[in-house]
Amino acid sequence: MASPQDLRIIIVGGGLAGLVMGIMLDRAGIDYHILEQASRLRPLGTSISLHPVIMDIMEQLGLLEDMYKMSKPLRGITVLSANGRKKGRIDARSNKRRRGHQAMVMSRPDLHEFLLAKIPAGRLTTGKRVIDISETQSEVTVTCMDETTYVGHLVIGADGAYSATRQIMYQKLTDRGMLPEGDKMPLHFDKQCVVGMTCPLDPAKYPVLQDESCEVKVLLGKDQHTSMWILPLQGNRMAWCVGGPDPHLVQTDNDHASSGSESSRGRDWYPETAVEICEDVRNFKCPYGGSVMDLIEATPKGLVSKVLLEEKMYRTWYNGRVVLVGDACHKIVPFFGQGASQAILDCACLVNMLSEAPSYSTPDLTTIFQTYVEMRAETASVASDSSREFADLIYDQGFKADIARNIVLRFTPTWLLRMITGNVNSNHPRLNFLPPPKGIYQN
Repeated sequence: MASPQDLRIIIVGGGLAGLVMGIMLDRAGIDYHILEQASRLRPLGTSISLHPVIMDIMEQLGLLEDMYKMSKPLRGITVLSANGRKKGRIDARSNKRRRGHQAMVMSRPDLHEFLLAKIPAGRLTTGKRVIDISETQSEVTVTCMDETTYVGHLVIGADGAYSATRQIMYQKLTDRGMLPEGDKMPLHFDKQCVVGMTCPLDPAKYPVLQDESCEVKVLLGKDQHTSMWILPLQGNRMAWCVGGPDPHLVQTDNDHASSGSESSRGRDWYPETAVEICEDVRNFKCPYGGSVMDLIEATPKGLVSKVLLEEKMYRTWYNGRVVLVGDACHKIVPFFGQGASQAILDCACLVNMLSEAPSYSTPDLTTIFQTYVEMRAETASVASDSSREFADLIYDQGFKADIARNIVLRFTPTWLLRMITGNVNSNHPRLNFLPPPKGIYQN
């Protein structure tokens, strides 16, 4: 078996997937370097949910205790009409795992900052836009726009939905006539939203902030596709999301064009865009008293961002010495942390096999990558389907949609419980190179 100390990996992307991959490689004794395109790391989004199965991995990495401190367990999801009438509730604890883990809800910027602090100095470089990846029989060279180069034994693309790593890999496969037609199609998206996180609020005005667990409130607009989600977080803050289908959205002709300005993928993004979208919920009744606009107006502009609800399952996850993880190979509609949770499972599965590789030759890496895809693709696809179905359940309008919602909220189907609690992960890899978690799941 090859020694992990002999391996050097270039990770492209300093988001959650790239940081988690770096932490895992560090624990496995594998050398790595993270290249991040942005000159300053600023995570988009406001809240994130991680599934129970992820908590075992976080425990093995020694991160679980601190993550508990920054999060709240997800208690349930209450769906309300715009005027506050209760339409139903889903209990997120009803399929609680034997070890007692629940899905955890936390601030996404807090989680990113926490993970970033675990990356040793010198292991991450910002301002590095990757423009080319070339290979020899034993090495791979990454070239950045500033003409710097980085050499390693393999490249892991953890650079998100509009992955430069994937685009470079796919172009090389296209030039050789080897890229499947389905992978040439653009990402699908027909929904967008504005998300934000308030500054710390007064618990006397919002007593729900003192609850130890998180009850998500979903407000559905009448005769419109807009909804609003409100999630109480640690630190006396609330995360919110306003959005739904957008008639202004257009699909681009190719993935490369989409990596540029977001204006090609919906309404142009200016501060006024947030105001325009949030106007749709101005008359929504806040479940905690006052107006929902109070929460929006209590949000610093730097914590407001636009999110496109894209989705696509790619068939090609690797080629040569390049492999993809997370949104770069399976972009999932972002409901209840499916994207982040599946990305972490990708990382765990891949690092397990790299730490046990017989060698780091191209044939052995190809075998590892094939096995990785076989282990992860089906589960990621199921997660994607479940997430999309839940999005449609919330946003669809009309008589039939109302009936479907009422049925689901009264008789919660198995797929929805599995999505929320994490049991959708039929294969949940743990880190073989670290001591096992203290508890044992009952399969």
